[in-house]
Amino acid sequence: MNKLSRLGLLSLTIFLLSLQLASQQRPPRPPASDFNIELINLEAPSFMASVPGAGVRSGYLAQAKLRRISTWKPSEEVPAEVSALRLGFWLEEGAVRVEVTAYIGQSSPYARLSDLEKLRTAKVASHLVREDETVSITETERFGIKTFMVKVVRAGPWNGSAEIVNKTQALMVTSMTEERPVFMVAVRNVSHKQIDGIRWYGLENGRKGGGSGMSGVRLIGAGCAFEIRQHFGFESSAKADTIPRQAPAREIVIAAIVFDDGAFEGETDEAAEMAAGLTGLRIQLLKAIQLFKSISPASIEDQPAALSRLKREVASLGEEVDSRIVDELSARFANASEDIRNRRIREEVKNSLRSVKIDLRSQIEKFEYQLNHSTGNAEFGVWVKKRIQNLEGMLGSH
Repeated sequence: MNKLSRLGLLSLTIFLLSLQLASQQRPPRPPASDFNIELINLEAPSFMASVPGAGVRSGYLAQAKLRRISTWKPSEEVPAEVSALRLGFWLEEGAVRVEVTAYIGQSSPYARLSDLEKLRTAKVASHLVREDETVSITETERFGIKTFMVKVVRAGPWNGSAEIVNKTQALMVTSMTEERPVFMVAVRNVSHKQIDGIRWYGLENGRKGGGSGMSGVRLIGAGCAFEIRQHFGFESSAKADTIPRQAPAREIVIAAIVFDDGAFEGETDEAAEMAAGLTGLRIQLLKAIQLFKSISPASIEDQPAALSRLKREVASLGEEVDSRIVDELSARFANASEDIRNRRIREEVKNSLRSVKIDLRSQIEKFEYQLNHSTGNAEFGVWVKKRIQNLEGMLGSH
């Protein structure tokens, strides 16, 4: 799988600020404008997203695949490495305003925006980019991130249709709706097994663009429903002095799923990445559960000392990947590409090990803050029990 194949799957995260993703009843999506924004050499050679209509802002979050400057050193202005860059963009004065914000400090490679918002932020750049104009964002270099470019192009015609290509047997497509430029595809797990991971992506005139995926224990239970949301709008329109092109042909590809027993359906490369991430998740969760269970009732009485010890033990959790695990996964996915077997599997396991570790540290820091600022009596023992329950819930039956 080449670099473009992975756009948006793990390393690229599109967040549409106008959506209420947590709600079961989403409000109507505001229409897209006639412009697309192209990001060049940010995390991949090229990525396109549609600009929303007037009065609405959208954004893009770049995290795990940032192109870092190897010789960069912290400074008084930027005292730590940047975890993520957030790009906000909206219509302004007939052009597109692009603002870049840096999240400074350590976080999970695929941290949620709500978690990133707890870090220190710094405004990096703000540019007004007009149609067919390309702007170089050089300001990121002082934050340790290589220059990338932003280009604004006119969007192609919208035909409001897409073909669904389902490469799995366990998922049945039940409906598809569209709110330009997003398609919502409802699927149901018709197998008797639980699904722990799913990946999908979009094709527009054969060009692979934005995609996404989710992993987690019992993500889609047997007989349960799930919604895929696929963003389109990467094609630019023909110039006014040329023959207008037809609206682009779109496909939504349900690429792969991984079951709770380790079996998979669909594209091998996509499944292998998900399985590697889930393997790292389970390994670190088991260690974390034992760590919290080892806290004795006596130590709970001295909360500050117990928390300090807990932080040290969390910090000591390993992030190195056992070669035997990589070998086992490579053998299970023997038909995966060479890059997946020789590099990506190890990276995905490591990313999950690190992600759990960082999340644990964040939970401890939240409780410490509660102890220091709450007027009530925060009970350490109750908090420890809840953490164990949450970790065991994330682990599921594995």
